Amino acid sequence: MTRHLLALLAFVASATHAGTVQLTVTDKDGKPAPDVVVLVQGATKAAVTPAAKPVLIVQEGSRFVPFLTVVPVGTTLRFVNKDGYDHHVRSTPSGPLGAIAPAKTFELRLDADPIAEARGGTDAYPSGAAKKKSGVSSADLKMDAAGPIGLGCHIHGSMRGQVYVADTPWFGKTDANGVVTIDGVPDGTAQLTLWHPDQLQEQAGVPVQVSASPVKTTTQLNFIPRRRRG
Repeated sequence: MTRHLLALLAFVASATHAGTVQLTVTDKDGKPAPDVVVLVQGATKAAVTPAAKPVLIVQEGSRFVPFLTVVPVGTTLRFVNKDGYDHHVRSTPSGPLGAIAPAKTFELRLDADPIAEARGGTDAYPSGAAKKKSGVSSADLKMDAAGPIGLGCHIHGSMRGQVYVADTPWFGKTDANGVVTIDGVPDGTAQLTLWHPDQLQEQAGVPVQVSASPVKTTTQLNFIPRRRRG
């Protein structure tokens, strides 16, 4: 191996260092803000790799679990009904005013989970609703467009969920303490972009300088998210 090639390999290795970014997000009152989407945008756009396996979203207890799912573009979502009664899955606009059209439009019907139904699942259809069976209690959908997608159920109007399809390989969502940790971010200047399904206005971006040492920073939303049922 020549001296020039060794030098080139050393340069490439030094140029591909990656760091960790930890962000703590609070609401307008200073309380921890969970379920905030955080995207890391670098100086140059990077290729996005879809998740290797379908990412699960479960319908259980007449809820979408988890409420918020963040995935890279190109990923397949797997919707599974674990209730003892039928459900519906449809894309809906995002935001409290429904101002953001879903990045992908879809609509499907999921039958009751056979095991839960056999245990005495309660029929939760509204009075007079049609009970046509789809023949399946799970379905896969590829998320091939970036952006937010609201989730709803025609049969149970109170069911709400949220998907965010990221166009960057570095992303996450805040936990119950308002904290998100994103690993593998390349060295250099980057911008943290925030999004929440309840926001009425864009959130201020957070500039960071990524290096080998972990970056820890904080920011505050310009609103108070509504409380969600457990």
